[in-house]
Amino acid sequence: MNEQPRWAQLRQVVLATLDHAGDTELVRRTLQLGPSFDDPELATIGLADATMPVGADTYLEVCSPMTEDHQVSKWLRKVGGTSGWCLSTQVPNLDGVRERCAQLGVRIAVEAQALGHEIIQLHPLDVGVLLELDSFLPRDEWFWDDMEAAKVAQAQRGNFIDDIVGVEIAIEDPAAMAATWATIIGLPEPELVDDGAVVSFSGRPIRFVGLQGRRGLVAVDVHTTDRSRVGDSVELCSTRFRFV
Repeated sequence: MNEQPRWAQLRQVVLATLDHAGDTELVRRTLQLGPSFDDPELATIGLADATMPVGADTYLEVCSPMTEDHQVSKWLRKVGGTSGWCLSTQVPNLDGVRERCAQLGVRIAVEAQALGHEIIQLHPLDVGVLLELDSFLPRDEWFWDDMEAAKVAQAQRGNFIDDIVGVEIAIEDPAAMAATWATIIGLPEPELVDDGAVVSFSGRPIRFVGLQGRRGLVAVDVHTTDRSRVGDSVELCSTRFRFV
């Protein structure tokens, strides 16, 4: 029997938009982020990208389709032009993930190699968001650690927010979806809370709540160094950013 991974790290939150330049600048200015860099893999699949460091090991990414007939363009037009889209997460391996997805009826949208690492993306209709599981060790390293442009962006990152500390996903059955995520990844059982359920990604909670008019990634909690802003929030790309 394959050994299940027992931890997962939330590394990147991805927003999608039809207006890449405009929304990237709005996100950067509103959250007082530093310069961005490009994920070198995304242009090959027709996506413009701006990845901005938030903390030492968390990133906010804004992606846009490069053509009007791109599959993501069609989806964005249906949902109003912008949306929370994807979570990129780090796991030690993908042992058993495919088998557990098959057992639960969860479709694998993408299987690929990215910069030498095996990745799987799970279908958003089945798990609420486009969930990317990246097999990456050692645990304290990430794709961008050796990329010069990423090093420059890290050195110049903003200081208004300094970490992504959790996300919220709206879904029809929060408890069932949380259990699905935990089973597929091999994590402990979710914690049931009054308004849903929580799966811990190494201390960063993935919170599942009932539908709020929009399905999927609806909120991102970010730690602010300006403690006078705690409790405030802003909406960017149809996603609520809450300062904690």
